[in-house]
Amino acid sequence: MPRVCNVTGKKTEVGMNVSHSMRHTKRTFLPNLQKLKFHSDILNRDFSLRLSTAGLRTLTKHGGLDGYVMAKPVSRLTPEMAEIKKAIEKKAGKAAAPAKKPVHKANRSARLVKKVESKKAAAK
Repeated sequence: MPRVCNVTGKKTEVGMNVSHSMRHTKRTFLPNLQKLKFHSDILNRDFSLRLSTAGLRTLTKHGGLDGYVMAKPVSRLTPEMAEIKKAIEKKAGKAAAPAKKPVHKANRSARLVKKVESKKAAAK
C-alpha cells in the first residue's frame, strides 16, 4: 500500500541530506500518515482511511466524512473518496447541486456612481 493521504493526496517526496561539508545524499520525506476509522452517517458504516494530519483537519473542518465528500466535486477527490461519494449519492438519491455563490456587485464609491449616472443621462 503506497504512503498516500486519502484526502490531500500527500505522498512521499525525495530530497537531499546536506552535511556540514556540503555532501549531498539522497533521502525520503514521508508524510505524517495516521490510520483512522470514520463513520458515514448516510451509509451507516465505517471506513478505514490513511490520512495525513492536514487531511484530518480538513475532514474535521467539513464536519466529518459525509460533509467533506459531498462538498467536493468528484474531479477533486482521490479515487477512494470518489467511490465513497458515489455510494453516498446512490443511497441518498442524487443530491441537489450545491448552491451557487451569490454574485457580488463591484464595490463602487458614491462619487463613481454619480459620474456613471451623469454619463448615462448625458447620453440620453
